[in-house]
Parts: sequence; structure tokens; C-alpha cells
Amino acid sequence: MLKNSQKLLLHFDTRRRFFRRLQSAQRILDLGCGDGKNCIELRETAGHLEFYGIDLLDPKLVPGFIQYQKADLNTANLPYPDGFFDAILFVHVIEHLENPMRLGGEIHRVLKPGGKIYVETPNWISMFMPSFGFKRDQGYPFNFFDDRTHRKPWSKHGLYEFLRQDCKLHAVKAGTRRNWLKFFFDPAIMFFALLRGNRPYLVSSFWNMTGWCIYAIGTKD
Repeated sequence: MLKNSQKLLLHFDTRRRFFRRLQSAQRILDLGCGDGKNCIELRETAGHLEFYGIDLLDPKLVPGFIQYQKADLNTANLPYPDGFFDAILFVHVIEHLENPMRLGGEIHRVLKPGGKIYVETPNWISMFMPSFGFKRDQGYPFNFFDDRTHRKPWSKHGLYEFLRQDCKLHAVKAGTRRNWLKFFFDPAIMFFALLRGNRPYLVSSFWNMTGWCIYAIGTKD
């Protein structure tokens, strides 16, 4: 019953909707893949895909099903051939980069014609959210600057123009990432997260209620 409820809630999630549009046997690049969370979710959602990831982590920390390259996105070109990927994920990474515009040309180069990109980042309003010290050691920021590696917050228009001008892609849409079905359950989730000392669940619902995250989707003509 609980698993079915979670599946129903995830059905209305913006990022998961993008995942469901991807087809089997496509090549997916996760820019700043971290420990592979997005690829793991996508693997569960969209069937058999070829996963590639790039980050600064030790390769031992990245799941084996991801074809991983260690590189600094601030300075390195993407180590892939032209037109190699069907889709690119760029999730909560752009705000950490010193000059993300430099990466725009590389994104355009490695994406196939007809390929898609999904970008997600904190909304600029996150700068004005309260900083909450509850279980801070578990990570997950309330305020943009709770994460000391954050460099620059973005607006929806800024993300749209990043895709259009810097990546030379067709910017399909930009919006606030929000799950409207989950929204009605978020107060209860936050209450129980406080009782159980679970900051990730608390922050996830806080982000959803406040529109803390924004996203943009682009395609290559």
C-alpha cells in the first residue's frame, strides 16, 4: 500500500515526467552525477538505458552501471564524441559552477539532433528562505547559502536563456518544480519528519511547498 502511494505521488513529479519520456537503448549523460541517484531513479523508471556520468568523485563511489569519467566541469571539455547523447541531465550542478556558460557549447556538441536536456537548480528565492539548524549534519539546505559550494542562484528566465543562448538549443519550457499532489501531504510529511529526525524528508517537502527548485527543458534541432 505504501509503495503504491509513493508511486502515485512520483507520477506527478516534474523530473520523473521527463524521465518517463526517455526511450530504451538511449544514451544518457548525467553531468555532475554524484553517487548516481538520478541514474538509479531513471533506471527504475525508463527501462534499459546506457548511462554515462561525469563528476569529481572517486570512481569507487559511483555505481558500476554508470560509465564514469572523473573531470572538473569548471575547466574540462566533455570527453565524448559529437552527437553522442540522446539526453542530458544537469540536476543541481549549474549553481556550483564558476562559469556554466562555458559549458553551453559542449552540451550542444555532445547532444544528438532531437536530443533533450533537463536542467534543475535552486530558485533565486531560496536566498531568502530561513536557515534551519535541525539535524544540519544530514545535509540538504533550507537557504541557498547553507551549502557553501553554491555560487549563483538562477531564475526561470535565466535557465531558459542559458539553454537558448549558451547551449544554442530550442528552450521548450522553464518552470517551478512542484508536485501538486504531494503538496497536500507535505505538512504531514514535515511533521513526521521532525518527529523522526529526518532532515531529507523535511527539506524535500519544504522545497516542494515553497517552489525552492526550478527547471528548464531544451531540445537540439
